[in-house]
Amino acid sequence: MTIKKLISMRIKSIIVVLFCTACFYNAGAQQIFAISQYMQNNFIYNPAASGAAENPSVGAIYRKMWSGIDGGPQTTFLYGDTYFGKKKTGLSVVLYDDKTGPTSRTGGQFGLSYGIKLDNTDKKKLMFGLGGSFLQYKIDKTEILNDPTDYGSDATLMNAPSSRFTGDAAAGVYLKTPTLDAGFSVQQIIQTQLSINNQQATSVGKLYRHYYLMADYKLQVDEDDQIIPNAMLMYQTNSPIDLQAGARLMHQDILWIGFGYHYQQSFSAYAGVKIDHRFEIGYAYDQYQTPLNFVSTSGSAANELSVRYYFVK
Repeated sequence: MTIKKLISMRIKSIIVVLFCTACFYNAGAQQIFAISQYMQNNFIYNPAASGAAENPSVGAIYRKMWSGIDGGPQTTFLYGDTYFGKKKTGLSVVLYDDKTGPTSRTGGQFGLSYGIKLDNTDKKKLMFGLGGSFLQYKIDKTEILNDPTDYGSDATLMNAPSSRFTGDAAAGVYLKTPTLDAGFSVQQIIQTQLSINNQQATSVGKLYRHYYLMADYKLQVDEDDQIIPNAMLMYQTNSPIDLQAGARLMHQDILWIGFGYHYQQSFSAYAGVKIDHRFEIGYAYDQYQTPLNFVSTSGSAANELSVRYYFVK
């Protein structure tokens, strides 16, 4: 075997190890997705918000990050949620597929909520929720190796895991009123362990517990318009507090436009339209501050498209 081939195989081995480490051992805050239109889809982060919308709905979100860079993260969500008034119970289901370079995560989650009325109407209630999730981490070696059958004598590359399957749980509480929506949730409560095996060692990582605090408040400007400031705090053990905040202007539940800021990461602008109070289309654009803007201006952006259909009675 030539020296050139040995060097090439060693570089590929390092790439595999780095990707496996990122996926299974120390993925940090990247284990749970961040989206710009988070307040319209709060049940993704808090199972207690399942069915908090006035009408049942189904929808989809597509988000592409680092738009000018090959292999940038691409995430697709499919979801639905509803509330059974007689049972005081909400239900949400989310399926997703996320791909970054040769790695991917495919999974789903569900949430169940129970609402307690705080007045004589169904407009003000306190909701409690539990959720479960499953996911599969995968790595496609064919995207790294020129010849996927040629592992040579490199044990690290030969024994790198192709996939791992696991699950976890979530819980939360959510307050819904005509003016204020606020919630607290914990994702990945169990902190399920994941193992990486090769001939040299077994490394054990885990899904890290994430804490979320979310809120928005509706300020009535006039008969037709509202300004809705919003914020989401996320905390993970041994990591700094992560903050997203912004505000949107809503006109007659038909049109909206907003701006947001993800602390030390990105600025965002988003807009949307609702047709016949049923079909909703939204778009968000993120411009990153660092570190991608030092590498590629075109790659320091993200585009997020959402569609949603409400089953209005």
